[in-house]
Amino acid sequence: MAKKTAKKTNKIKEALDFLAKEKNVAIEDVFSAFKESLIAAARKYTKLHKNIEVDVDPETEDLKVVLRVEVVDDFPDYDSELSPEEVEKMDEHYMLEAEAREYHPEAEAGYLLEVELPFDKFGRAAIQEARQRLKQRVNDVERTRIFELYKNKIGTLINGQVLRIEKNNAIISIGSTEAILPNNERMSKDRWKTGQSVKAVISGISEPSKGTGAQVTLSRVNKDFVSELFKQEIPEVYDGTIEIKGIARLPGYRAKVAVYSRDDRVDPSGACIGVKGQRIQAITRELNNERIDVVHWDQDPEVYFRRALCATSNVNIIKSFEVPGFNPPRTVVVVGDEDVGVVIGDKGQAVRLAGQLLGKEICVFSEMDWASHSEEEREALIHSQDPRTVTKKAASLDILFNKSEASNSDE
Repeated sequence: MAKKTAKKTNKIKEALDFLAKEKNVAIEDVFSAFKESLIAAARKYTKLHKNIEVDVDPETEDLKVVLRVEVVDDFPDYDSELSPEEVEKMDEHYMLEAEAREYHPEAEAGYLLEVELPFDKFGRAAIQEARQRLKQRVNDVERTRIFELYKNKIGTLINGQVLRIEKNNAIISIGSTEAILPNNERMSKDRWKTGQSVKAVISGISEPSKGTGAQVTLSRVNKDFVSELFKQEIPEVYDGTIEIKGIARLPGYRAKVAVYSRDDRVDPSGACIGVKGQRIQAITRELNNERIDVVHWDQDPEVYFRRALCATSNVNIIKSFEVPGFNPPRTVVVVGDEDVGVVIGDKGQAVRLAGQLLGKEICVFSEMDWASHSEEEREALIHSQDPRTVTKKAASLDILFNKSEASNSDE
């Protein structure tokens, strides 16, 4: 009999070890869940909601399921402030004499009743329920483990592999779990196939709930993605010599990254760009050729403002001033006619990013355009809800008036 029990115990241990490895859960957690499932099965078998424990022999490691209660002639008087649930829990440790004598004919008050329950006779229904409980408990442990593992890793870079595409969302394998890269967190040029490697940042994780695991969410449009790529490709950023002061980004198109060196001997812009642009090119390739302007941050607001407008050349700023009453602050800048295209950029991308980097709304006028308006028109433009739209309308009217004047003079 002892040999059969030992053999059965070994099989159970092997099964639990396999389950722990499969779910990447500690064997202690799996065994704890197994004991809970055995206790549930024993209660179903005995139809008793009493204290049942699982004992493990320290020498043979054999398992025993034991009913262990104190025999009483009446249940104790409990604190009146205890809830019904708390009272029921305490009652589990006691059994009345009449009921106890069904297990031991000489049981009487004060007797500690210990009865080994044959778990191989619990029945199919009880064993099936035990299996379900074990599976559910292990899944709960796994979900909690995943949440604890990733909750402090938000904003960090991961390398994953595409498992499948579901409703335009990419399901990415990141080690022992699956993460989701939503369609709105991908860049427009991202195209992947199953099995392809992917870099992204962890942008969030949902807390596990009943029946639902912790969901890890990834992003490639997050500003943190650019920051993490800088750390990966630029040693001075990784070791903290160069600090990233700010990032403004239009994912897939253009970005501005403000950097500062804690070491006067290190040029932050040059270190980030690298020899012949090798470092910055490695980052732009990962970003599907997203253009990156590296801006040398300065504690002097005027110097930083100028560099944010155009990181690669000196901009001829004729004048700049704040317009009161706007949130975020509105700054009007008048630049030389030859610089207006560089400052505004393709489809206004450059000036929008400069505004994001500085926390301002920047309205750009060329010197000629500014001079063409009267004081009253300038006031109307800079205080309008959208100065750029008003400027376009004004320019269109000028063209229309010029055409009208020309046609009248011909007549």
